Amino acid sequence: MPLPVRLMLLLIPAFLSACAAQKPYVYTDYRFHQRGTVIACYNEDTATLEQATALVEEICQNYDRTAKLQLVQRYQCSWAAPTQAQYSCVPRPGESPAPIIPHKAPMRHDPPLRPW
Repeated sequence: MPLPVRLMLLLIPAFLSACAAQKPYVYTDYRFHQRGTVIACYNEDTATLEQATALVEEICQNYDRTAKLQLVQRYQCSWAAPTQAQYSCVPRPGESPAPIIPHKAPMRHDPPLRPW
């Protein structure tokens, strides 16, 4: 076997193992978060639902709320982190936080449209 082929055969498992060990990450952006929805992706082989929940809790704390798990679906995110967990940011029991501000950052439809 030529040297480049042998080298590729040795490097492919290293690349695949590096991708398979991906940490949980947040799939949504601030627009979803302002609606109280946060989606996290994780790999059940290398991470736990509790780790994904801890990541989402940090985002919900920005809105003075706590994360409540709504749905867990497999094979919805990337192949390295296929499991998707959907959360709602809800008020803590006994607390009444201020409403989530709908627009902390401008979006495309925020400026008024010009008449044609």
